[in-house]
Amino acid sequence: MTTVSWLSLLSSSAGFSAGSYFLKRYADLGTLGDLGFAFTIFAVSNLIYAQILSSGLGLGVAMSSMSHLIVMSVLGVVAFGERLGHYQLGGLICALCSIWLFALSAKPA
Repeated sequence: MTTVSWLSLLSSSAGFSAGSYFLKRYADLGTLGDLGFAFTIFAVSNLIYAQILSSGLGLGVAMSSMSHLIVMSVLGVVAFGERLGHYQLGGLICALCSIWLFALSAKPA
């Protein structure tokens, strides 16, 4: 994957995380501004995600799914005080390994 693809994947994942954060705030506080921010951020993130899919469907979907898993887990721990058990940490390690292996397979021979 190219640098642009990696940056797109990172920004898409960060966008989905930010959208989820504002959606959670809307659920807690009920302010329409938070709902508007969430929808706007999700729309932009989906456009970026579509660009990722156009560069390679299988690789983009797999790496994006694992990236979202990691980013959302970190967001849950940092922003909402979630605690990760042994199984959750094992899952995150597997997700990191899968991203690394996909990245290795994407390099030209």
